[in-house]
Amino acid sequence: GAAIPSARIPPTGEVTQTTQPTRSTPAPAVLYVNKVASDGWPQARAEGSGERLSLSKYTRLANVQTRGGRIYFKAAEGVHQGRTLSLAQANAQEYLGNRAPTAKAAQLTVTYGKYESGWYSQARGDKLDQQLATLEIDAVSAAVTMNSVWGTGFTPLPPGQYKVLLPDVPHGANMTRPYRRVEPALVFDQVWFPIQHGDNSRYVHIGNLSDGCVTVMDFAKWPAIHEALLSHRSPDGKSVALLTVKGKPQRER
Repeated sequence: GAAIPSARIPPTGEVTQTTQPTRSTPAPAVLYVNKVASDGWPQARAEGSGERLSLSKYTRLANVQTRGGRIYFKAAEGVHQGRTLSLAQANAQEYLGNRAPTAKAAQLTVTYGKYESGWYSQARGDKLDQQLATLEIDAVSAAVTMNSVWGTGFTPLPPGQYKVLLPDVPHGANMTRPYRRVEPALVFDQVWFPIQHGDNSRYVHIGNLSDGCVTVMDFAKWPAIHEALLSHRSPDGKSVALLTVKGKPQRER
């Protein structure tokens, strides 16, 4: 579920105004989120309500204009599509840019491996029964678990092809806090990518515990996976990758 980002993230929605007005060339009509905070979600202020809304990397921003020391834009994709948002000019200069995602789906492959009973999670301090697999994207290969919870309705994703959707909202920092203890340099852990299957409640995300998700256990490789996914957009504008699940899980339920 969503949560207010933890205190380690700078409040990117606000900045102290400089006394001298900044003179600059007119902003381009379209920009993209080109930089993100350590949780992966810079925040922009919604026009009208003033609430802070989170944007993932490479979100397309249209109708860009400058008013009263702030950059206003309309989110052109994602859960806030159509909403008018703004950033203080200094933050806009830091977080927004012209680099667009590649206009094709990334290719993500997961190949089933062994089932391992009593796999020890150092971060969680407990043993889990893991259906293991290997994830590959670009030149990155990472260990994943496809299910850790058995007998309650969660099962490994069946072999086949699935769309990996744009991230929805920041997922709770409490869900990944144990992993930051063992990997202090872990970033973007609150960015989860929904998999289009059933009610879309399965995700590509980091961790050791999988409820039928593609859960990446190589934490150091997560930034490269995050970038490889988000730097692509399928022609449908709603997904970032095509996931191909190969082989057969040793344990299916």
